[in-house]
Amino acid sequence: MLRAALLLPAAAAIASLPGCSPPERVDGSFLQPWRSHLQWSPADWQRSVQLARRLGCRQLVLQWSGILGGDDGDWELPETSLRMLFDAAGDAGVRVRVGLPFEQRWWRAMGGDDATLQAFFADSLERARQWLASAPWPRSPAFGGWYLPYELEQYHWADPTRQQWLARWLHGLQQAAAAQGGDCAVSTYFSRLPTQGDLAALWETLLAQVPLRPMVQDGVGVAGLDNLRQLQPLLQVFARRGTSFDAIVELFRELPGSAPDGSRFEGESADFARIRQQLQWARGSGADNVLVYAVDPWLSQDTPQAEALRRRWGL
Repeated sequence: MLRAALLLPAAAAIASLPGCSPPERVDGSFLQPWRSHLQWSPADWQRSVQLARRLGCRQLVLQWSGILGGDDGDWELPETSLRMLFDAAGDAGVRVRVGLPFEQRWWRAMGGDDATLQAFFADSLERARQWLASAPWPRSPAFGGWYLPYELEQYHWADPTRQQWLARWLHGLQQAAAAQGGDCAVSTYFSRLPTQGDLAALWETLLAQVPLRPMVQDGVGVAGLDNLRQLQPLLQVFARRGTSFDAIVELFRELPGSAPDGSRFEGESADFARIRQQLQWARGSGADNVLVYAVDPWLSQDTPQAEALRRRWGL
């Protein structure tokens, strides 16, 4: 997923506008927190939740609770911030799926040698277990499960041995999360980078060993509508296995000049006609829920593209 600043004045203005029912069903949205969220007041959280609720969302996925090992140092949302989010969600009838802290070393570990990857799996699993053991959120009526903030694609996981290490790691995370209550979801997408890896085969391996809830990113924001065709083998695996999953519709489009590996991303809100096609695909995919990525910032920001999208959506 992609970093984007949240523009609070724009979100507040949108939340105050009279609107009508959205023309397409949306069940939820992601909420990607950054350091700026550490300063949010109860009113800020309420505005964000209410904007998503006006779109029809009854579910928010908090992408992560903090970032460990980033360039700016470690940070986490304090319990007071998360309680404000849960209070706002409870008042709006929205459930929150809580993302674990994201370990920035994930990127280096995937591209590193076997020893580097195995060390990451061992260290991060132990930290996740400690964090989960003290997390109070399953006791909240608005709690909607756990989210693992590590997106899975076929590019880095072509090697069968590494697939097995990944499965064991995910199983450890899932067990630690289940011990605290709630299911465990993780996002996946089809990477356009050339590889011998196969996304459907990867998930055959994972689902045979770990009871995860996949959340399928449509990938259209970067790869275009043709990416929907690339996801069909994965959807067939889910249908054959009876796997419950959610679909994620991307509300942005990548602009020319972005790096192929995602390290330098430039984007803008997509047009409504393209998004409508994505939503139609998502509803026909067999997914239990259709989520968007994301109300903030691609629907809330103060740009002509976002304004046009709001207008077409009836906000």
